[in-house]
Amino acid sequence: MGKFDLKLIGGQLVIDLGQTANDRFRHRGYNGKPSIYDIDEICVPAIGTVELSEGQLKKIELAYTNGHKCAYCEEYADKVRPSPFMADMGASMCKGCWDRTKEEYAACNDEHIGDFEDFPHWKEGAE
Repeated sequence: MGKFDLKLIGGQLVIDLGQTANDRFRHRGYNGKPSIYDIDEICVPAIGTVELSEGQLKKIELAYTNGHKCAYCEEYADKVRPSPFMADMGASMCKGCWDRTKEEYAACNDEHIGDFEDFPHWKEGAE
């Protein structure tokens, strides 16, 4: 179990999980999805604390492992997968962008990129 500061940032409740591993000026925060905050954003007074069980913390850690910033909408998501387009090699896409792209691509090109959920590389957490 761990105790973490709860902060109000941009109208959202955020659990401050501390500094990122490779940048002391950025913090990991969790507001229902994995997010990264610059130090000037997250250095606001705590409005409380939250206690997370080991299982809850593992699920949040998996969100950071499987999720990243979507190159298309520029939001952080708990799961992203590689872009289906060769021109965007190395870019990641969230489920919302994937589903919109899938519909548009099928309508324009009559080709299908498959389902977002068919990506086999996500790490799974122990319940």
